[in-house]
Amino acid sequence: MSNQERQLLRKKDFPDTARDALPIIENLIINRNKHDTAMDLIAEFVFRERKDDQRNPQQYPKVQQFTSRLSSIEEFQLVLVLCNFFSRPGPDATRNAVFFSLFGGSVGRTSVLNKLISTAVSGSIAPLLCAAGTWMQQLGCTSLLSLELAQCIVKDFIIFSNKSSEQLKSLPMVAPRFAANFMTAVTDLYLNGEKGQLVAPPDLLLDVITEWVSENPALCLASQQPMALPSGAIAMPVVTPLAGLIRWCVLSLLITNKQDLYSKLHLAVLQSLLEATPPLTAPPSALNAQHLGLIVNSLHAEMESLLKRGKSLNKEYIHSCLERFAQAVQVGLTSRCIFGNIPQLVCRLETLPNKNKLMQIVIIANKPT
Repeated sequence: MSNQERQLLRKKDFPDTARDALPIIENLIINRNKHDTAMDLIAEFVFRERKDDQRNPQQYPKVQQFTSRLSSIEEFQLVLVLCNFFSRPGPDATRNAVFFSLFGGSVGRTSVLNKLISTAVSGSIAPLLCAAGTWMQQLGCTSLLSLELAQCIVKDFIIFSNKSSEQLKSLPMVAPRFAANFMTAVTDLYLNGEKGQLVAPPDLLLDVITEWVSENPALCLASQQPMALPSGAIAMPVVTPLAGLIRWCVLSLLITNKQDLYSKLHLAVLQSLLEATPPLTAPPSALNAQHLGLIVNSLHAEMESLLKRGKSLNKEYIHSCLERFAQAVQVGLTSRCIFGNIPQLVCRLETLPNKNKLMQIVIIANKPT
């Protein structure tokens, strides 16, 4: 891009600068050796970021900080521009590359990102949601930015709503990868012993996810579909929502007696595990044994926490926890969808209370000889 073209852009008002810069940025990204120029244009003309001077450049010579100068109204204007830009027809790989260049792992752009994706859900903008789903997967569904995006969707469509929107209900049909990766993120937010005291998901969120998985058991595997990545990009390992959903079904029995939806979700997850059976020539890839082992840790931690708080352990609920867990593990092993260190998982299962007959059967059947 010439200096003259850059000066012409600078003479325009926002959001026209962003609208006119985006096609130029797209062409520069396609021409891979111009990526640095594209990033400069994104910072200046899309997000209106100002590079801050370091107080001690000798101490931090390579650190560059950027401050966005977008007002709330300008953020809204930019969201509309981006919605229109990503709705245009074009190759998915190019669209994904532009989305990554715009948002990457930048914490400073999360306000625009969250508003953009919330708007995309409201408007069922499939190309934009598909790009966001790929972004979550490449960044990591449990990364800070992905979790913040998931929290934003929950806040906008669950917490601030009396009933779930039709747009949210239809999300798996509009953008299955985004829906699957959203589930992976939200299962990390709730009923997660690693984050301290167990907090159940909002009833409306549980209802929506249960409906999703019940109506389409294969949805949990949508993140395993091939991604349209730019040439030379490496696909990150896939994490499905299955382990998180199993954790919800198992641990929910320790904190709530409202089990109608959790029972329905548990059956749907078992069906998903059956759907996850790989071809005979393919290795298992849907469920990591290590992630199942973490559920054992959470069970131990929550039982210990209940005892410390002076509460007695309800043997019936503990029995039901282990029943559900044993069923999920056995179905996963039978369908050959669990990968990783299975003998170590079986050893972890042996540390659980050993009076549950089904869990003992699962352990004995899968214990190394």
